[in-house]
Amino acid sequence: MALPSTGAQHYTLLLLPGLLSEIERLGLRKVIARSSLTAADISGLYFEAKTITRLLPDDLDAIDADLWPDLVECARILAMLVREVTREDLARTKRQAINQFLPRARHQVRDEVRRQLGEGNVDFRLAGMTRPPTGDDQAEETCIEAIRLERQRRYQTMMGLDTEFLGSHQAAIVEEARAYVSRQMDDPPEDFGALDLLIHLGDVLRVLLKAEQEGVTDEGTAPPGHISVGNVVMGIGNLLYADELGLRGARVTRQATQEACV
Repeated sequence: MALPSTGAQHYTLLLLPGLLSEIERLGLRKVIARSSLTAADISGLYFEAKTITRLLPDDLDAIDADLWPDLVECARILAMLVREVTREDLARTKRQAINQFLPRARHQVRDEVRRQLGEGNVDFRLAGMTRPPTGDDQAEETCIEAIRLERQRRYQTMMGLDTEFLGSHQAAIVEEARAYVSRQMDDPPEDFGALDLLIHLGDVLRVLLKAEQEGVTDEGTAPPGHISVGNVVMGIGNLLYADELGLRGARVTRQATQEACV
């Protein structure tokens, strides 16, 4: 296995303790019950990973290059174990997020249609999105379109994001995200999905950092408690490095579990 990119290494060092914490939150028994692996395999991997993570240095240069394949494999398997437990929860959360965002999304699209009408032009696809929803597909498309309309507005704020108050691994991930977004904006892709989401997360991160620096505690203006700087940075890292690290879609096998983190 080739050595992960520098950004992916930073992400892995944040991901491992995050996955272990998630397994603790879910409960090891629940993870074992939902998995096709044996209790011994999962328990062995879990405690090996905890030990290794605790001993890992924070400096990338201090980590032996030969260790990275094992660290990545360990992270990959832990991520799959978590995904097996949370798959239904993620689908439900996505549906809830779309329902919460849909009214604002439709309003933003409607404003854009009105602006185009004022200029004597209109995108009939956008106009169709302002009508009452006919199904989940249209609702999701409307939300995505609203995010795209905000792309230019949020892009500049992401480029000016101050990473001074982030940890070293977090700052490295955000800097690479900004470089990626800048390249994509200069040479737009056919599918803006990942780019839009990165820009959106960058804007959320800006709001969170500002709230932390200003000590915002008022319930009306403070970010929701379940959204944190760490969570947003990990979301950015997942978009950037999940494919490189093989974190999407692969199956957990007993052999891979026994070989990981050894």
